[in-house]
Amino acid sequence: MDASLVARGASSKALSQVFLKLISFLANGYLIRLVSNEVLGVVYIRLTLLYATIQILSREPLRKVCLAKHTPEQWPQLLSLIWVSIPFSAALGVCLTLLWTLLLESPDLPHYYAGCAVFAVCAVLELLAEPPHVYLLNKHFIRSPIIVEAVASISQTLINVLLAHYSSSLLPFIFGSVTYSVLYVVIYWVIYRIKKGKEDQMFFEIRDISVSPEHASLTISFLKQTVLKQVLTMGEDYVMTFFSVVSFAQQGVFSTVSRLASIVIRVGFKHVEDSYYLFFAQMLRRGLPPDQQGRDALKTCKETLGNLMRFNALFGLVVTVYGLSYARLALLIYGGSNLADSDGPLLLQWHCPYIAVCGINGVSECFYFATMSQMEVESYNLKLLPFSACFLILSVVLSYLFGTVGFVLANIGNMAIRIFFSLRYTAQYFGGTEALYRAVPNVPQLMIVGVCGATALLSKLVLESTDSPLGYLCHIVIGGLSLILVLLTLWECEDASFKTFLKSLNPIKIRTKSE
Repeated sequence: MDASLVARGASSKALSQVFLKLISFLANGYLIRLVSNEVLGVVYIRLTLLYATIQILSREPLRKVCLAKHTPEQWPQLLSLIWVSIPFSAALGVCLTLLWTLLLESPDLPHYYAGCAVFAVCAVLELLAEPPHVYLLNKHFIRSPIIVEAVASISQTLINVLLAHYSSSLLPFIFGSVTYSVLYVVIYWVIYRIKKGKEDQMFFEIRDISVSPEHASLTISFLKQTVLKQVLTMGEDYVMTFFSVVSFAQQGVFSTVSRLASIVIRVGFKHVEDSYYLFFAQMLRRGLPPDQQGRDALKTCKETLGNLMRFNALFGLVVTVYGLSYARLALLIYGGSNLADSDGPLLLQWHCPYIAVCGINGVSECFYFATMSQMEVESYNLKLLPFSACFLILSVVLSYLFGTVGFVLANIGNMAIRIFFSLRYTAQYFGGTEALYRAVPNVPQLMIVGVCGATALLSKLVLESTDSPLGYLCHIVIGGLSLILVLLTLWECEDASFKTFLKSLNPIKIRTKSE
């Protein structure tokens, strides 16, 4: 598999998803003025958590198994595995919906029970798109999922905004969720019908439902891992949902700030991670030691991993430094004084270092999960089990002590531990830490970032405190000029290998196979 193909596909996917999330983000800023924080808290924490739990537990283990390298004869068994997952997803959806409606504290909002049912059904419905999704990615049609996500997401956003003018309840979001899921499934199958070749017909031919014990066992292992990873990734949402440590209105503020950070965390990093998981999984054979892998493939993966980690580390460093100085101004422009004068700025400032550790964790884990054997997966699951329990306890304690900021602090600690496990595995796999040291910025880069960050912070203290349009404008200009200086210095201080890698991420030059 061509590394430049994956790099360009990942950059295109990340850029398009940032664009889509930016549209959603701007629409959410408009929705803040139409619906209450309580409604936003219920939709973006309670209902979204129900939807994400069903979707991720049903879909992620399958994708990890199906997107590895397989022979054509294995595809009927893999497809059987996908279809078998739908009854599992439906049963999971029923159980969780009953839990959400009967046992948890219900908000004093109309249509809450209907919202739970609809969000659960939508999560199950989207599994019908998994066969064409797996086919398109294995055939390296990297941009096809981008098209699906773009059309479905923009349609959902338009429905949310239009209907919010007529109802400030949960109904706009319920109809928006249905719109997204239906379009997601339909467009995937339409693209598959367009892209498939005659020789690919056997991809969907099933004479009987037959799942190999090897695939079933590996899927169960990944399911255990996904449960733990889901708890660690969305632990704050589970704590807010099951322990009611903060009000629904506070959840609304938290979700608004988190969605701003998620433009990078759950969009840019997530899709780069997915694309390079596919790259590593198809370049290297799962479970085989490095000395039995191809020498060229091993060298390419080592160099690619090092450059990925360096890119994410530099990006996270810049975001953290400038986030300290511009968090309040960003929220003031976005949501007005109500959002800027709440806990929002402090939350956003702490989300910036969280973005940095998420970038390193995502890249290191995508290599980890793509190459480790089933025994190593089980070992990793056992390590995460006690840590998951400690993380949930820490989230509850920190949220009582520091409010919603405590959730961000717990997440930073969670990511740090996961980075330790994955980097230790990577060092053992390559027989050294050369790839890991690629993530460490050099001295000139640290110096320029430090000086420009201090300048931006001084500008915040002097100009932003004036609380005037001219002061805000001057603060933005100073930040923009210093950021340009930082980016130019970072570029000039890099070696040829990293510059070549960055050029391969240029979305303008994307040319994917057969598209």
